[in-house]
Amino acid sequence: PSFGSPAAPASLADEVGIDVAGHVQEFLSADTTLGDRMGGGSTEALHKMIEKGMLGRKSGKGFFMYDGKSKSKPSNPEATAILKAARQADGRPQLELSTEEIQQRMVTRFVNEAAFCLQDGVIENPVDGDIGLVFGVGFPPFLGGPFRYLDQIGVQNFVDTMRRFEDKYGKHFTPCPLLVDYAKANKKFHN
Repeated sequence: PSFGSPAAPASLADEVGIDVAGHVQEFLSADTTLGDRMGGGSTEALHKMIEKGMLGRKSGKGFFMYDGKSKSKPSNPEATAILKAARQADGRPQLELSTEEIQQRMVTRFVNEAAFCLQDGVIENPVDGDIGLVFGVGFPPFLGGPFRYLDQIGVQNFVDTMRRFEDKYGKHFTPCPLLVDYAKANKKFHN
């Protein structure tokens, strides 16, 4: 089951190209102005995939295998082994997570980053953020965008989820100060 995005992250990386995804990950991880927000992942795994020519659909294999004929795309066992080795090398345990927790771990960071964009003046208002993220990067349209989503679930509920994940997984789940302020004031982004 999906959260409602047009493509799952591994599928999207395969479509864009593992080499492109690796470059973006490296660029964002190196940006010291972002603090710990882009942490939590291993750049080594994507580098290994690139070294082995696993560039996604364009090379016939990435996270999935492509034969060019069928629409089915089985998982690539070689990619799975690389991800497992990277996790073990980083000393991270194998996690047994529910689908809902996986989805929440991903969407919370996505929405949190949208809030940082608003806070930092990258976007002018919540409407721009909602439209941009729905049409630009595939945020689930039925949720109305990240700021409508926050209004629907409650900013305090969102911040509480981020704090639980921060305690469990680390600083890359620290909620944006703007969200903390909105939660304290019980504010919404849209009237």
